[in-house]
Amino acid sequence: MPAPETFVESVDYLVALVLPESRDVLAILDLDGYRLPAVDIATWSRPAEQLQQAIKAKWGVSGIVLDFLQSLDRPQACAVVEVLVPNRECELQPIEVSELYISALDEQWREQLMSVLAGGRRSGGPFSQIGWIDEAILWLESETGRKISSKHTIDQYNAGDGFSLVRFRTQDGRDYWLKATGVPNAHEPEITRVLSDLCGGYLPEFISFRSEWNAWLMSGEATALSEWPQEPFQLFTLLESAVESMAQLQLRTRGHGSTLLNAGAFDQGMQSFLRRSPEVFEYLQESMSLQTSMKAHKLDKTRLLEMRGIFDQTCERMGSLGIGESIVHGDLNTGNILTGIGHCQFIDWCEAYLGNPLVSLQHLLMLNRIGSGELRDFINEILKNRYLDVWSEDCDPELLREGFVYMPVLAIASTLYGRGDWLDSPLRHDSRRRSYARSLARYMDRASREPAFVGALCL
Repeated sequence: MPAPETFVESVDYLVALVLPESRDVLAILDLDGYRLPAVDIATWSRPAEQLQQAIKAKWGVSGIVLDFLQSLDRPQACAVVEVLVPNRECELQPIEVSELYISALDEQWREQLMSVLAGGRRSGGPFSQIGWIDEAILWLESETGRKISSKHTIDQYNAGDGFSLVRFRTQDGRDYWLKATGVPNAHEPEITRVLSDLCGGYLPEFISFRSEWNAWLMSGEATALSEWPQEPFQLFTLLESAVESMAQLQLRTRGHGSTLLNAGAFDQGMQSFLRRSPEVFEYLQESMSLQTSMKAHKLDKTRLLEMRGIFDQTCERMGSLGIGESIVHGDLNTGNILTGIGHCQFIDWCEAYLGNPLVSLQHLLMLNRIGSGELRDFINEILKNRYLDVWSEDCDPELLREGFVYMPVLAIASTLYGRGDWLDSPLRHDSRRRSYARSLARYMDRASREPAFVGALCL
């Protein structure tokens, strides 16, 4: 019998703090000799962001994470960090890597670290190379005509595997972002550029693109809230702005379907859903047959066949309303909604779909987590009316109201289907994906039993 799973609350990181000019590393001297410093990072956090903050808090050193080293047989992790601003008053001392005592660094890590010091390009791509941040600063300053205030103010949020997310602050107090994406999100800069052009201020301004990094620069006037408000009126005000802003953004993408698909958006049109409906519901049958838990309701084959018929009818009915296709944001979490400039902006468009716009409205309504069901429903009705007010310029309000009834089922299907590519890849067999698919199927089952939905579909 396998041992029960344990939850690891933190990961112990060894940190190779590299001085870019000398290629020395900062180390701690103890009884055995020199060793690398270490910090604990919370599990499920952004490692690059947490490492940067922990290093600054513990030793007063500003740095940028270059790479995460790989080892098959160590419980620890190891990160390579380029020192941007050293602190000569702390306990850390510059040494050559060869001066570290033998057991202080795994042999695999030692080889990988030497590769970074020698200028080798590792899994982080160009962002694993020492000095890349100086090139980024020159790029930003040449494109904006502004100087960064200090390397102390550079904030890093993501690193590794060709991905990077860094915020710069300029001397006049403005913020700018550099973002880079690798596989499987290499399409994100192009779809972001197209949406920025089409939708104006509802995305941060797309300033410049650097092809060899697959990276782009964005303005940063709007910001994400660290915590969304809990007080009902404040939450309603924020959601109202998000709903109206999303509606305005989507209207600006109407009629640009081919452009969006060519830029990397994924097809979630009603015809696409209908074409792949047999595969999706066959997958749900497979996944349900593999369920072992007795705690969750298990949908049988008969019910799933009924649900497929209901889903196909829903797609046909929604397609007949003439609402048309626009951009759908497939990852509408609170961190991807920016505020502070009079309306909302939306970021992180790697999950950009071309489909029914009401899917995004339903996902925004799901961010309404007010405890009282009656108050939550009342606010959602107001939010739907705000969305309708914007779209009524382009679509019959009565057709939109009918669409509101179908959108919960379609929003669940959108989340389940995503890009659709997983259906034809080994990813379909991933146990976590199967578990998530079962949960979504149960949500779809409940949504399709709602009296308003059943009544509308029977008309």
